[in-house]
Amino acid sequence: MYAKVLKTYRDKAEIEIICTDASKESEHCGACTMGQKPSSKPRAVLAHNRVKAKTGDMVEFEEKEHAEIKAALVLLIGPLVLFMLSLGIAGSMQFELWQSFFFSLLVLAVTYTILRYFLKDTTYYHITGIK
Repeated sequence: MYAKVLKTYRDKAEIEIICTDASKESEHCGACTMGQKPSSKPRAVLAHNRVKAKTGDMVEFEEKEHAEIKAALVLLIGPLVLFMLSLGIAGSMQFELWQSFFFSLLVLAVTYTILRYFLKDTTYYHITGIK
């Protein structure tokens, strides 16, 4: 997959994923379109920049192994499990059902806030070469 470097940071770069019409016929992750048509607005993501690409460079990039599974586990499965655990804990503390639900929602909100803070610079993409 190809992208254009928009900005560079310490060891990371913000890249704009370039999707072509040929992408849908080839082995392609679909990250650039996320289910939209290839002519839709390009998507910008953060990628590890080990090849030291500069702003404006065209680069090749890849996703790390099992990136979708790791992201789903951290962002969806983990908070869902915490929500259910907090619902059970609040219920065992003799809270009413609505109190248990709101307590669990509070735990869920805190979980997402913590995840957002700690994962703000995390990326599953890496630049493999300059085109």
